Parts: sequence; C-alpha cells; structure tokens
Amino acid sequence: MRTREALLDAAIALAKDGRSPSIPEVAEAARVSTATAYRYFPNPQSLWADLASREQTLRGDFFRVVEELTGDDAEQRIDTVVRRTAEMQLADEVLWRTVLRATLDRWFEQQELPESERVPVRGTTRLELARAAVEPLADRLSPARLDRLVHAITLVFGVEALVSTRDSCALDPEGAADLMVWSARALVRAALAEAEAPHTD
Repeated sequence: MRTREALLDAAIALAKDGRSPSIPEVAEAARVSTATAYRYFPNPQSLWADLASREQTLRGDFFRVVEELTGDDAEQRIDTVVRRTAEMQLADEVLWRTVLRATLDRWFEQQELPESERVPVRGTTRLELARAAVEPLADRLSPARLDRLVHAITLVFGVEALVSTRDSCALDPEGAADLMVWSARALVRAALAEAEAPHTD
C-alpha cells in the first residue's frame, strides 16, 4: 500500500507541474524501480484511472466539506458544497484537467468491451456530495424529484463545469465558482417551485 500511495503521490506532483508522465517517470519520482511500478500500474491509463475513479487522494478533503454542512437551508448547504469543491479543484486545475483526460481515455479504451466487462470511468463523490447537500429536501420532494435534482446539480459543479466556466465562458476562478454556485441554487429553487406548483389537468 505504501508503494502504491508513493506512486500516486508522485503522479499527482508531476501532474501539478503540467505533465502527463509515463510509468518510468512516475517510478523515478517515487524512487521505486520501474518494474515495481509496472506491477501496480501496467500503463499510464491504469494509473490515472485509479486517481480518477477515487477522485484521487483528495476524496477525504471533499468529504470534510460535508462536515461543514449545518442547518436545513438547502441553498446554503449547496452553496457550501459547490463553492468549496470549486475552490479545491481550481487550486489544482492542472491536476484535475489531467484526471479528466484520463477518464476520457479510459472511456475510449473500453468501447470494444462488452458492457459487463467495463470498469466504471468515474467515482461517485460528486453525487454523494450533492445528495448530502440537499438531504433536508427529502420531505419536500418525492424520491424521483430528489434524484433528478441531485443529478442536475452534478452538471453544474466538478471538473467538467470547471472546464466550461474557464474555457467556454472565459471566467476567472472566482467568477467560475460564483457561476457554479448560482447555477446550483437555481436548480434547487426550480425543483421546489415545480414540486409546489398546483397541478392542472
């Protein structure tokens, strides 16, 4: 386990320098033999897939955000989750773009495999964070509506939203985080308005 973590830490450090390193480069940075590194990760894709599927070693940092959630105000809770996630990812933008590239590579590599043999491309961290944020709405939204809200919120924060806000919208990090928060709050309000609207035939 120590060797695996050393390799992952080395890969993260190299990625933060804007590189997508080879296994020998990661092995050298981790100070282990190349042969040993290949036993853990037979190719760069397997290395980055490990990071991507676990939302890399920052998963614990993300879930510390959940500990900050207080009260029953869903908008305030989603503000906390989205803003803190955006701040953490924007602070390591190169790393997160590298992880995103790895997940896309993994998706393409598995297209020839039967569905039953494919390995999940992404982890569930973002879904779990969104669900924790809107948990107080469980008594106001049906399970189906709550699920749809959680899924919708995952569209407006995380690494893909980072790329959209930074590249397509050309926002600075603060503006990108603000837009993600505004979008998530808007989704919460829309879900509640829809659920509370009178039904008409």
